[in-house]
Amino acid sequence: MPHYDRAQTMKRIYDAAVAEFAAQGVSGARVDRIAEAAESNKALIYSYFGSKEQLFSQILQYRLTDLAEAVSLRQDAVAEYVGDLFDFMVMNPDYPRLVQHEAVHFALPDVPHRDSREAHYASKVAAVAGAQVVGAIDPALDPRFVVLSLIGMVSWFVAAPQITEMVLAETADDDVVAEYRAYLVEMAHRMLQSRPAASD
Repeated sequence: MPHYDRAQTMKRIYDAAVAEFAAQGVSGARVDRIAEAAESNKALIYSYFGSKEQLFSQILQYRLTDLAEAVSLRQDAVAEYVGDLFDFMVMNPDYPRLVQHEAVHFALPDVPHRDSREAHYASKVAAVAGAQVVGAIDPALDPRFVVLSLIGMVSWFVAAPQITEMVLAETADDDVVAEYRAYLVEMAHRMLQSRPAASD
């Protein structure tokens, strides 16, 4: 009898669930399809996760952890964050789709793992505030709005590829992606740079 590898089974379930939830959302996802794609069974998935919503919650946390490990907002490289985040989104288009499905399915107070995620974003706001203290970023900018703006600059390109292509009037191929990434970082630098004091 082959050895049961729980870690490998969980990895297959996670990967299958990411694909299913990204494509179908929470309401449209089917646990039996996830089980089939993961070469597992539905009863096992329910025994691990309890419900489809709890499975989605764990899957979203799984992808949020991937993002947090791949991309950080550092006090000494705030503008560069937008380029790193863009790279992750382009390579992982399921991530913005999962976040969109979360917004559709959950009321704001009920979003999964809200407390830990708020703390995560608070650390990004603190990094921006720290950059303002040392004069790297315009101190007149609200650091919360800076973080939200940087995330927003990246998201639409990947979350709505049809609009991206309509605006650009061309296919977003590798060259366009590279060009847009450079543009994002340059725009972030310009947006964040300290303004010289007005003369009297």
